[in-house]
Amino acid sequence: MDIHLFNAGVLAPVVQFLDQSGSRSEKFLDRARIPAEMVEAGGWVGKKQVYDFTYDVVHKLRCQEAVFSAYLNFEMKHLGPIAVAMQSCKTVKEALEVAARLGSLAYEGSEYYLENDGETTWFCYRESNVYSPGQTYINDMTLAVFYQLIRATADENWRPQRFRTVVDIEGRHRAVEPFEECHTGIHHNSTGMAFPTAFLSRRLHGWKDLTETASGTDWQFGPEGSPPVVEKLYRLLSSQFPSGKLPTLELVGWMIDVSPRTLKRQLKAAGTSYTGLLDRLRFDVACEMLAIPQMTIREIAFELGFSAPNNFVRSFRRMTGTTPGEYRAQCHVDQ
Repeated sequence: MDIHLFNAGVLAPVVQFLDQSGSRSEKFLDRARIPAEMVEAGGWVGKKQVYDFTYDVVHKLRCQEAVFSAYLNFEMKHLGPIAVAMQSCKTVKEALEVAARLGSLAYEGSEYYLENDGETTWFCYRESNVYSPGQTYINDMTLAVFYQLIRATADENWRPQRFRTVVDIEGRHRAVEPFEECHTGIHHNSTGMAFPTAFLSRRLHGWKDLTETASGTDWQFGPEGSPPVVEKLYRLLSSQFPSGKLPTLELVGWMIDVSPRTLKRQLKAAGTSYTGLLDRLRFDVACEMLAIPQMTIREIAFELGFSAPNNFVRSFRRMTGTTPGEYRAQCHVDQ
């Protein structure tokens, strides 16, 4: 069973495009069950959610070039940790290779890579699974981001001349400068944008410091050593936690396009359950909150969704053998 997640921070240009066009982005995000704050802060959602969201935007607006247009507002900060890692590189080649490697992690199920073809190099991506009808517009999103990455690292005045796609994008790019003059072609297994190979040896000229502005500058992963299904579901749930709306097992299944029955079976095989996973997440968050002296036990209990502080105390004691107050006191001693 494959669970493919997607870093929601990269959707920021689409949200901005919707708001600027007079459409309420919240409506589109709500239909896809993507919390707006997750787009701003960075966080993990199901890949199918993103693809369905993109399809919804294009067809509700009746604007086939919407995705290409939206990513004219793309900024490096929207890539979060990817942009921060790229900023520390010395050459364009190193920066784009870092982007490709980390992109394959942030947008699971997709493979990103550079392909050298003599004087031309292709920045490419491919994926084998079909998630939703919106997948065709992910080609537009990816090409537009590739364009912005090459500009940011190599030459801000560069304009693309050629790209290829695995599906016919039906000339959607021609309505949007700077893509209107691009020559396009169909490729059997990858989407890619061509740029001069000579760019690769250039020194990275850098961009505005991203330390404070990049969304999701730290990606949170699941407990170390967890089976893949546990780690990925933990990641998904921890991203949802700040919104205060932890999803049901049925909703999680919809988000990642996996049946609840299959999820139950896979979690059982991994030695846990959905309830156990939620308990582990609440426990981890509780420990973080208990390290904040200003937060009372009552405040923490309500933040975690417990109806009363006593319920939180009992739950915490069941998992740790100690009360939240005793745990906090011990942490203070250890420090």
